[in-house]
Amino acid sequence: MNSLNKLSAFARRDFLKIGGLSGAALGATALSLPRISFGAGVANASTDTLVVVFLRGAMDGLSAVVPYTEPEYFLKRATTQIAAPDAATSPSIQLDNRFALHPSLAPFKPLYDAGELAIVHASGLAKESRSHFDAQDFMERAWMEKGQIYSGWLNRHLLASKRLQGAANPESTFRGVALGTSISKSLSGSSAVVGLSSIASFGLQSNSTRETNMADALEATFEGNSFVDSSALRAFAAAEELARINPSAQATENGALYPNVAFGTQMRDLAKLIKADVGVEVATLDLGGWDTHNNQNAQLPTRLDQLAKTLSAFRTDLGTRMQNVSVVVMTEFGRRFQENGNTGTDHGRASAMFLLGGGVRGKQVFTDWPGLAANQLQNGDLRVTTDYRAVLSELLLKRANSDALTDVFPGYLGGPTEGLFKQR
Repeated sequence: MNSLNKLSAFARRDFLKIGGLSGAALGATALSLPRISFGAGVANASTDTLVVVFLRGAMDGLSAVVPYTEPEYFLKRATTQIAAPDAATSPSIQLDNRFALHPSLAPFKPLYDAGELAIVHASGLAKESRSHFDAQDFMERAWMEKGQIYSGWLNRHLLASKRLQGAANPESTFRGVALGTSISKSLSGSSAVVGLSSIASFGLQSNSTRETNMADALEATFEGNSFVDSSALRAFAAAEELARINPSAQATENGALYPNVAFGTQMRDLAKLIKADVGVEVATLDLGGWDTHNNQNAQLPTRLDQLAKTLSAFRTDLGTRMQNVSVVVMTEFGRRFQENGNTGTDHGRASAMFLLGGGVRGKQVFTDWPGLAANQLQNGDLRVTTDYRAVLSELLLKRANSDALTDVFPGYLGGPTEGLFKQR
C-alpha cells in the first residue's frame, strides 16, 4: 500500500484529531462546503475586533485590585494581603483613593493612565456557584441554567452579526478564532469558527516529498454533507488561506516584547492575524493557573506578570490598530475573603474584569462597591454587584454595533452598564 492509498485507511473523524488541523473543529454546521478557500476579508469596518481572555481557575480580584482603604481586608488576610500603596515593602500601585494594582500588574498602570484600561470590580456571575466547571459553563454560555441552551455567547453574537451584515457580504474564514489547545465554549455553536494552537503549526504536517499530493487526496475524501465533511473542508480552507497570506511574516512592531510563554505566543499570533486583515471579528484565549488554594503569594505574581506583560505587548504591537480592538479579561469567580490555613484562598464570589482598547473609557475602577464589613458580605465573600453580562452588553452595543442582545444573552433583563465604552 503506497502513501496515497494509506490515506483511505484513516477514520474520517480521526482526521480532525491529527496534525495542525486538530484545532479546526469548526462550528456545528452540516452544510456542504466547496473545497476552496473562503477568502480573506477585513472585519466589518463598523465593529471592533473583540478579544476575550478567560482566566481559568478563578483569579483573586481582591489581590489583583486591592481595596486598600478597607481595614477588614488587612485583618482577614494576614498572610495573603497585598500591601497598601504607602507601604515600605512591596507596595501596591495606587489607582485612585480606594483601589491599587498588585505590583505584578505594573505594566497595566501606563495603560490605565492613558485612558485605555478600565477595571470593573465586584463583578461576575449573578448566579452563585463555587464550581469551576459550572461557573465557566454558565459564564461562557451566558445562560444561568444547565441544559436548554448549549451554544456560547460569542457564537450567538457571530450569528447575529452575520445577519446584520447581510448574506450577500463575503464571510471570512477567520471571523471567530480560538487560540489554544481547544475551542472555548463561548465560541461553540452553529457559526463556524477556527481553532489553532499556533499559526506556525496550523496545517497538515508531513515530512513526505509528496505532501501536496497527500493533502489533495485526503481533502478529496471529504465530499459529503456531514459535520465531519464540512469541518474538514473548512480546516483545509483555513490552512490554504494562512499559507497564502502568511501572517507569520508580519513583524512584531513598535518594540513590543511578548513573554516567552504560551499565552504570550498566542497573543502575538493574534496580533499577526489582525495585522494581516484576515477578518477576525472575535477571538478567545485562555490563561490558566489561578486556583490558588495554597501559597497564593508565591503563585499569583507569576500569573499576573504574564497577563500584564502580554497584554501590554499586544497593545504596543498593534499601535494605532488598537483603536478598533477591544479586550475583555474575565474569570469564573473570585476567591474567599477570609484566607485559608494554607496561606491561600478558596472559591469565592466576585472578582474583577479588565477592559483594554481604544474604545474603552479607561482610567477608572468602575464599581458599585459593596464593602468588606461582615454585614456587607455574601456568605462571607465579596458580593457581585455588576453582572458580567451588563459589561458585555455595553461592549456589544457600542463597539460591535449589535442589535441582538436578547439573542446573545437570553434571559438577561438587567440592561447594559453605562460609561465603560465609547460609541463607535
